[in-house]
Amino acid sequence: MYEFSLTNSVAGTALSLCKKAGWSKIRRILVKVGGMRKINPELMSFIFTSLVKDTPAEGALLSVMIIPVTLHCCTCGHVSVREDTQFLCPSCGSRNVQLLSGLEFNIEVLEVES
Repeated sequence: MYEFSLTNSVAGTALSLCKKAGWSKIRRILVKVGGMRKINPELMSFIFTSLVKDTPAEGALLSVMIIPVTLHCCTCGHVSVREDTQFLCPSCGSRNVQLLSGLEFNIEVLEVES
Protein backbone atom coordinates (compact mmCIF):
# COMPACT_ATOMS: atom_id res chain seq x y z
CA MET A 1 0.00 0.00 0.00
CA TYR A 2 1.71 3.17 -1.27
CA GLU A 3 -0.21 5.50 1.06
CA PHE A 4 0.97 3.55 4.09
CA SER A 5 4.62 4.06 3.19
CA LEU A 6 4.21 7.80 2.61
CA THR A 7 2.09 8.30 5.73
CA ASN A 8 4.51 6.30 7.86
CA SER A 9 7.30 8.58 6.63
CA VAL A 10 5.32 11.72 7.56
CA ALA A 11 4.41 10.38 11.00
CA GLY A 12 7.97 9.24 11.72
CA THR A 13 9.47 12.55 10.66
CA ALA A 14 6.98 14.61 12.66
CA LEU A 15 7.39 12.49 15.79
CA SER A 16 11.18 12.61 15.50
CA LEU A 17 11.10 16.41 15.23
CA CYS A 18 8.70 16.54 18.16
CA LYS A 19 11.03 14.49 20.36
CA LYS A 20 14.17 16.44 19.37
CA ALA A 21 12.53 19.83 19.91
CA GLY A 22 10.79 18.85 23.14
CA TRP A 23 7.30 19.67 21.91
CA SER A 24 4.47 18.24 23.96
CA LYS A 25 1.88 17.81 21.21
CA ILE A 26 1.48 17.87 17.46
CA ARG A 27 -1.78 19.54 16.45
CA ARG A 28 -1.74 19.59 12.65
CA ILE A 29 0.44 18.53 9.75
CA LEU A 30 0.04 19.88 6.24
CA VAL A 31 1.67 17.75 3.56
CA LYS A 32 2.07 18.83 -0.07
CA VAL A 33 1.95 15.88 -2.46
CA GLY A 34 2.43 16.10 -6.21
CA GLY A 35 -0.31 14.83 -8.50
CA MET A 36 2.06 12.36 -10.16
CA ARG A 37 2.10 10.38 -6.91
CA LYS A 38 -1.59 9.46 -7.35
CA ILE A 39 -2.36 9.18 -3.64
CA ASN A 40 -5.68 9.04 -1.81
CA PRO A 41 -5.70 11.84 0.84
CA GLU A 42 -8.57 10.27 2.80
CA LEU A 43 -6.70 6.97 3.03
CA MET A 44 -3.57 8.79 4.22
CA SER A 45 -5.58 10.53 6.97
CA PHE A 46 -7.11 7.21 8.06
CA ILE A 47 -3.71 5.51 8.17
CA PHE A 48 -2.19 8.47 10.04
CA THR A 49 -4.80 8.20 12.79
CA SER A 50 -3.81 4.56 13.38
CA LEU A 51 -0.07 5.18 13.19
CA VAL A 52 0.02 7.96 15.78
CA LYS A 53 -2.20 6.36 18.40
CA ASP A 54 -0.65 6.78 21.88
CA THR A 55 1.93 9.31 20.64
CA PRO A 56 2.20 13.12 20.91
CA ALA A 57 0.51 13.27 17.49
CA GLU A 58 -2.62 11.42 18.58
CA GLY A 59 -5.62 13.57 17.62
CA ALA A 60 -3.58 15.63 15.15
CA LEU A 61 -5.12 16.56 11.83
CA LEU A 62 -3.27 15.43 8.72
CA SER A 63 -4.12 17.71 5.79
CA VAL A 64 -2.97 16.74 2.31
CA MET A 65 -2.68 19.35 -0.45
CA ILE A 66 -2.39 17.91 -3.95
CA ILE A 67 -0.04 19.92 -6.19
CA PRO A 68 -1.08 19.70 -9.85
CA VAL A 69 1.15 18.29 -12.56
CA THR A 70 2.54 21.29 -14.42
CA LEU A 71 4.54 21.03 -17.64
CA HIS A 72 6.60 23.54 -19.60
CA CYS A 73 6.93 22.92 -23.33
CA CYS A 74 10.53 23.44 -24.42
CA THR A 75 9.36 23.74 -28.05
CA CYS A 76 6.65 26.42 -27.90
CA GLY A 77 7.01 27.70 -24.32
CA HIS A 78 3.44 26.83 -23.30
CA VAL A 79 2.90 26.01 -19.59
CA SER A 80 0.05 23.63 -18.87
CA VAL A 81 -1.58 22.01 -15.88
CA ARG A 82 -2.42 18.37 -16.55
CA GLU A 83 -5.06 16.14 -15.00
CA ASP A 84 -3.48 13.11 -16.64
CA THR A 85 0.15 12.06 -16.78
CA GLN A 86 0.62 12.44 -20.54
CA PHE A 87 3.83 14.27 -21.21
CA LEU A 88 2.57 16.07 -24.30
CA CYS A 89 2.17 19.78 -24.86
CA PRO A 90 -1.56 20.45 -25.37
CA SER A 91 -0.67 23.47 -27.49
CA CYS A 92 1.75 22.04 -30.06
CA GLY A 93 1.77 18.27 -29.34
CA SER A 94 5.51 18.17 -28.59
CA ARG A 95 6.96 15.59 -26.22
CA ASN A 96 9.83 17.96 -25.43
CA VAL A 97 8.40 19.04 -22.05
CA GLN A 98 9.84 19.76 -18.64
CA LEU A 99 8.05 18.77 -15.44
CA LEU A 100 7.65 21.89 -13.26
CA SER A 101 5.56 20.34 -10.49
CA GLY A 102 3.85 17.10 -9.63
CA LEU A 103 6.44 15.02 -7.75
CA GLU A 104 6.44 16.97 -4.47
CA PHE A 105 6.28 15.25 -1.11
CA ASN A 106 6.92 17.76 1.67
CA ILE A 107 5.77 18.49 5.17
CA GLU A 108 4.78 22.13 4.66
CA VAL A 109 3.30 23.01 8.07
CA LEU A 110 3.72 21.44 11.48
CA GLU A 111 1.57 22.99 14.21
CA VAL A 112 2.71 22.01 17.69
CA GLU A 113 2.45 22.81 21.39
CA SER A 114 5.68 23.37 23.24
